[in-house]
Amino acid sequence: MTRRTTLLQLFTYLAAFVIVLIFIVPMALVLLNSFKSSAEASAFNFELPQVWLFSNYLEVLTDKSVGRGLLNSAIITVGVTVGTILVCSIAAFVIARRTNRMSAGVYSYLIAGMIAPFAFLPAIRVLQFLGLYNTHLGLILVDIGTQVPFITLILVGFIKQIPRELDEAAILDGCGPFSLFFRVIFPLLKPVSFTALILLFTFAWNEFQNVLFLTSGSNVWTMPMTVFNFQGLHTYNYALVCANLIVTILPVLVVYLFSQKYIMSGIMSGAVKG
Repeated sequence: MTRRTTLLQLFTYLAAFVIVLIFIVPMALVLLNSFKSSAEASAFNFELPQVWLFSNYLEVLTDKSVGRGLLNSAIITVGVTVGTILVCSIAAFVIARRTNRMSAGVYSYLIAGMIAPFAFLPAIRVLQFLGLYNTHLGLILVDIGTQVPFITLILVGFIKQIPRELDEAAILDGCGPFSLFFRVIFPLLKPVSFTALILLFTFAWNEFQNVLFLTSGSNVWTMPMTVFNFQGLHTYNYALVCANLIVTILPVLVVYLFSQKYIMSGIMSGAVKG
């Protein structure tokens, strides 16, 4: 091993350690303060609490707005995840299998959609016109729309690796377009679909902007929005605010920690074209 390689590895480990600290230190501070009294938590330090107050979590979980936020987050997250994977997988199949100008144009349009800024005012007007403003379905459709470009492009790269001979064999066996997709192609998308599921779950659960601008009442607020509201109600009780943050973060953190190995593998498999 050369000296240059050794230095490069040391720099990589050092950079990784710094990045870990950037994420771990704030999380540890929030977690520690969630067990403190209001007076202790206001100091925002790493001292252990004199008494571990697990009752902070009980108070947060018994708050009606938090319970409603958990339910709303679950509804929207499931809707966005399932809807996006279904829509994007079908679109990706068509784009990957057709080589005409329309398919190429849609592909270019999706690439542009990844960098185009989201316009809230037109979205609000469209939702109001459709009667979907301040509804679960409205938020789900908007979230799906914002994720379609990225997820579709990942799936297109993966589908292009699937041999066309499978399509031909399925057609010879009597499969129609929908039967071909759902019985032959879609099962083969399991690795990349699982990656998309994790990414979509993380996005939908943590989404804040759309909920803030596309809702006018607390009946459809998700967990990130309840943190915003909870902080306003308990500005000086940082122990409860930190407990609410942990409750909000915990589901997506658990999902990510147990599934992180699938994320990069799915992205890399989708990025390599056959």
